Amino acid sequence: MAETDGRKRRFEHRRSEVLQAVTKYVLDHGIADLSLRRAAEVAGISHATLLHHFGTKEKLVTEVLETILGVALADPDIPNDDPDPLRSLWERARSSSGLRHAATFLEITIFGYREGTTVSRAVRQSVDDRIDLLAAGLIRAGCPTSRAMSLATLVLGSLRGLLVDLLATGDEERVDAAFEELHAAVTAVVRG
Repeated sequence: MAETDGRKRRFEHRRSEVLQAVTKYVLDHGIADLSLRRAAEVAGISHATLLHHFGTKEKLVTEVLETILGVALADPDIPNDDPDPLRSLWERARSSSGLRHAATFLEITIFGYREGTTVSRAVRQSVDDRIDLLAAGLIRAGCPTSRAMSLATLVLGSLRGLLVDLLATGDEERVDAAFEELHAAVTAVVRG
């Protein structure tokens, strides 16, 4: 049986602190310019210590992105009895925190697509989970089961598109008006 390095056990708690610091950096600055040296600097440790904790840049980036995805794509905490869950979801998504995570999610999606790593699988699974949640909510609201998955896909894609538009233009009035159109269309389908 391999003996555990005493230093590894002694500094095990630092790994989560390092991950938290690098995750904050990525949320604030994006992933494009992240290097191992920059990550070590941000975390206040040496390059060698960073490698000791994570092994490679890909492993570090994967863990950072999984942490961000875990927050950005967590199950919404909107109660089942919310009278207008779509509006509640939109209001949370367009908040400053929601937009920050949306921007990072967009960058992660592109990164995963280009890198073809486990990140792309994590993004796909998160999207699938979100569509399932939306479909279940639509069915609870009265949407025909036969239309729930396609409508949930339309809603999720539309919300992401509206968030990208808001991030790109800052035109809250126009984007909010577009959301109202989406909301009216979804309500019409659900109430049939």
